[in-house]
Amino acid sequence: MGGALSGIFKGWGGGGAKSAIGLSIGSSSIKLIELKKGKSGWKLLHFGMVALPQDCIVNREIVNPVAVTESLKTLLSQVKLQSRQVCISLSGNSVILKRMQLEVPNMKELQDQVFWEAEQYLPFDVSEVVMDYQLLSKGKDGNADVLLIAVKRTILDSYMACVEDAGLEPGVVDLDFFALQNAFEANYPLQAGESAVVVDIGATAMKLVVVKDGVPVFTKDSALGGQNLTAEIQKHLRVSFADAEALKTGAGGAVPQEVSDLMNVMSENLGREIKRTLDFYMASSSGAPITYVILAGGAAKIPGLSRAVEDAVQLPTQVMNPFNAVSYDPAIFTQEYVNSIGPIAAVPVGLALRAGMGK
Repeated sequence: MGGALSGIFKGWGGGGAKSAIGLSIGSSSIKLIELKKGKSGWKLLHFGMVALPQDCIVNREIVNPVAVTESLKTLLSQVKLQSRQVCISLSGNSVILKRMQLEVPNMKELQDQVFWEAEQYLPFDVSEVVMDYQLLSKGKDGNADVLLIAVKRTILDSYMACVEDAGLEPGVVDLDFFALQNAFEANYPLQAGESAVVVDIGATAMKLVVVKDGVPVFTKDSALGGQNLTAEIQKHLRVSFADAEALKTGAGGAVPQEVSDLMNVMSENLGREIKRTLDFYMASSSGAPITYVILAGGAAKIPGLSRAVEDAVQLPTQVMNPFNAVSYDPAIFTQEYVNSIGPIAAVPVGLALRAGMGK
């Protein structure tokens, strides 16, 4: 089964390609980035984003593939890519990520043993999933440290179909967790033995990954995102979803005090959720202490969120800039523009780096 994946889910490291494209299909928008590899590193060629109609994707499942495909075609008409091959990612309840310790006397039988052991961890029938794995380490005693990745086949097929129907080729399918780790490690080098937390807060979900020595040692996916704040603004101000979004992002000018108060409440809620998750991680792990927290995703731009999280977890906290190690032409992209897209570009940047791996 693993051989049919053609690189799907494999690895999460850097790369050496001339041009690489990351495509992130979120619940509220599609984001696409193209990077080019040069002698001095990666350079930003293109970035584009298009909003999705409401409820096209629910609980990370595509319920309106026609609308998703048409939105992607609209984005492609605005961004003239140099390639059609892209790296996409998945997340949500249909994705299983499990670290396993196995005794494998014969490493040639590793895949068979991984997939046999995997059945006990799957909430779905094994015939309904696509599986892959990453060997993290192996000992002389035959012990293997393995990361299992599985996803419902119907979910994988639906995302790939939308990408292909829009005229693109999904060369690699990855996970949001790995993409976040890619973007983080390319821009924020850790010392050996140190660990850090990357938290991506999107429209409908919060994804958290603890990174240590090149390995995602802990992950958590929570149904808490920016649309929770939008819903609160709708309820309290009795406005439409679109008007609530505009108020949240400041598109309508000055932010009313009531909206600002709701932002503070949301920031405190997110801070508490992150603290609960990290408390659970620390209680169940003998890993290295966490050095700091990096925030990404559209909701990371909520005013005061970074300070609220820092107060909650008592760790240095900052918003990710995935372009720290990526250059760009200031005649094409202004510093202000790059700063504005930084938090929402973390996953697509990580995917582009993955797309460039080993080419």
